[in-house]
Amino acid sequence: MGSSQSKGDKQPMVFVSEENPVPVRVSSAFVNQLQQSQPNAGSLQDIENQVRHRVQAELAKIHAEKDSSMDTSHVNYKSTTNANAVVTEQELDQLAKSAPTKQIKALPEEITKAQESLVQCYKKNQERSLDCWAEVQEFKDLVQKAQNAFIAAV
Repeated sequence: MGSSQSKGDKQPMVFVSEENPVPVRVSSAFVNQLQQSQPNAGSLQDIENQVRHRVQAELAKIHAEKDSSMDTSHVNYKSTTNANAVVTEQELDQLAKSAPTKQIKALPEEITKAQESLVQCYKKNQERSLDCWAEVQEFKDLVQKAQNAFIAAV
């Protein structure tokens, strides 16, 4: 009765997968060897520290290269910017002298009165803005008339 338990693990282990119904026999010596070859927690930390140090060294190297390239490009940018600034100021002065100034004409008095009456109507009927349809139509008609007069004048 106890003889089977006291026997060593001399018999091979059998594994059967659901995906592959073929049984696989593995000796206990092989299983023991796999278990002993797994790295312990201390060696895992050592590996992690080594990787971390290498990554930090590479990042420092990349940052140094980036900084040196930024310095040279900044110097080049400054020299071209100063030259461009002089040209741009001259161009702006020429444009300011040659550009015609537009004079804004005052709105006709009838359009201003219609606009004021429309605003007053909206203020009076805040909850019922559709009650101001007559004032809106009058304002739109006056603006259309002024636009047609302007186009005809041009």
